[in-house]
Amino acid sequence: MIKSIFKKIFSNKVAGNTIWIISERVVQMIISIIVGALSARYLGPSNYGLLNYGAAFVTFFSCIAKLGLDSIIVKEIIDNNENEGTIIGTSIVMRMISSIISIIIMVSLISILKPSDNVIILLSFLQSLSIIFQIYEIIDCWFQSKLKSKYVSIAKIIAYLVVSVYKIFLLVTEKSVVWFAVSMSLDYFIILIILLIMYKKNKGQKFVVSKEKAKYLLKNSYHFIISGLVVIMYSQMDKIMIGNMIDEFQLGLYSAASTICGYMGFVPEAIINSFRPIIYEAKKNNKKYLEKLKMLYFIVFWLGIMFCIFVTIFSKSIILILYGEEYISAQITLIIAVWYTAFAYLGSARSIWIVSEKKNKYVKKYVIIGGIINLLLNLSLIPSLGINGAAIATLISQIVVALIAPLFYKETRVSTKIIIEGIFLKGIKFKEIFNSKS
Repeated sequence: MIKSIFKKIFSNKVAGNTIWIISERVVQMIISIIVGALSARYLGPSNYGLLNYGAAFVTFFSCIAKLGLDSIIVKEIIDNNENEGTIIGTSIVMRMISSIISIIIMVSLISILKPSDNVIILLSFLQSLSIIFQIYEIIDCWFQSKLKSKYVSIAKIIAYLVVSVYKIFLLVTEKSVVWFAVSMSLDYFIILIILLIMYKKNKGQKFVVSKEKAKYLLKNSYHFIISGLVVIMYSQMDKIMIGNMIDEFQLGLYSAASTICGYMGFVPEAIINSFRPIIYEAKKNNKKYLEKLKMLYFIVFWLGIMFCIFVTIFSKSIILILYGEEYISAQITLIIAVWYTAFAYLGSARSIWIVSEKKNKYVKKYVIIGGIINLLLNLSLIPSLGINGAAIATLISQIVVALIAPLFYKETRVSTKIIIEGIFLKGIKFKEIFNSKS
């Protein structure tokens, strides 16, 4: 059954785009496993924890700086391709302004939390520069809308290779942790430069900035700012709380487990990004919209489940091979935490339904529910169970956001129903979904 499903999918034009994204992420994963593991071993749990403390803040403020634009731009370009230059140009300027403000607030906040720790402040500042360079995601959305993600994949592969050489140089020359903090910003900077060049070569429209378009985009995206902020809060607050409530050593262990959990994420992300324009078009043309959406849910959920089973069985070996004996205490944490990924993938896929059905205003409501639950669970479980408590809190929160919280609102209950039907392949006619014209 599964073989026949993928055969249907990969005969479709989604396949080429998906394969490019997956190929790029495979390269990233291999490089990340090798160079990342060597770096973690070299730095040790304490210094590795320091880097991840700053990275947690960067992730948090990056979400603010995005202004929720990445959730709506692909659809905006598809619906208004004659004005795509204005959409992209305006979005870039908006992101630039919000990024600079976010960096200032972030560094100021860390200076207040860790006033006497100059190393953390410096590391955080160097890492925070990546927030500006992440505006490449706006151009990425343009390539997604055209099903030309191969250009983005090429840019990322080049960036990964350059940054990997840089990190290997740091390992060989035994540089301090400060030099490693630069790698995050360098990565995004290279991707941004390459995508700008490729955008021009692909004859993308000239960037135009419009005050009216900025107001329109912000009006439609601010729901995602709030929801994205809450999601990041309960996905990163555990690291921040561990760093403040326990120590950097335990944060290093928890970060190692979290990193392993994220290794599989590139596959569902690639599939979701490739299905996004196809499903938007299906909705626009009333052509097998729900069937394609359910198929997406089926794929990302069961891929996630298979990954969770694999990691659970081989957790000890994975940690020993990648990070060494010093990180073995993270095994139980990894076994618990990895199961949240399957539900996180469902949440990401559902964002397509949210935008298609114009239910943007509801998404912030149920992620706030998840955020509150995560905060309360972290406060109660971390003191008694340590990093395992943080893993439990994340798992429960993701289940709530993906399946339970939407049931509290009449307008979004159907989304959970569609997800469940997709997981069990209910109401899907394979022969009619993916054809050469879809």
